[in-house]
Amino acid sequence: MPYFVDALIKEGKLALGVTGEDLFSEFKLRIPNACLDIVKTIKWEDPSFMFNKPSLCLLGSKENALSDMQKQLKICINSKYKELAKKKCTNYLENQGYQIEKIYASGATEEFFSKGLVDLVIDVVCSGKSAEKYNLKVYDKLFSSDLVIIGKKEENIKENTEEGTLSIYQLFNKIKQKVGSNEELSYTKKLSLNENYLKRKIVEESAELITSPNKDEMIKETADLLYCIFVFLAKNSITLKDIEVENLRRDKK
Repeated sequence: MPYFVDALIKEGKLALGVTGEDLFSEFKLRIPNACLDIVKTIKWEDPSFMFNKPSLCLLGSKENALSDMQKQLKICINSKYKELAKKKCTNYLENQGYQIEKIYASGATEEFFSKGLVDLVIDVVCSGKSAEKYNLKVYDKLFSSDLVIIGKKEENIKENTEEGTLSIYQLFNKIKQKVGSNEELSYTKKLSLNENYLKRKIVEESAELITSPNKDEMIKETADLLYCIFVFLAKNSITLKDIEVENLRRDKK
């Protein structure tokens, strides 16, 4: 899913996706400069799962412990988690003096263990029934995963970049920076600190917009109203991406 969403965004389309936090973390490790970010995290709580959510784990024989094993190890790793396994496990083991031969598989990693081809397995554990079937136990939980909604980083969204324009996103980011600053002389900062006055300004600008006599005045008043609304949003830690997510939810109805 992250690769699909990233491809759509590179085509200039607005896109959101839902994926596992583990898969998104793997994507970010493989493409660290990607513009995707987590828009929202949805907690995954399933009491039937061993750790209440899918968890990437290091597994080995029930009969042994990692400390009992020789320093030469063969590990079968689910290829979907190649970089995550390296970051959370194999790099550490190698730093501890283990010599590791890594075997990557797209699935059925436990069968490599059951056939005696590897010593350990790194894969996602849900209920643990599959591990039980192959006489495996969890040696270490490496990464627990929630669901995440992913999209483009707000500060990197490219809207109309014609010369002489300031995009909606650029304006909002400037306002957000001012609201979060310590610039006492900034009008934006002062406005954000006076909530009653800010609310009155939103009402006043709304009235001026709907009573504008012509298109030019409508454009000016719209800009004034958007400015006040953006200050209000920034003050309340609401982002434009939050609005986009709500728009998407309504669009599906």
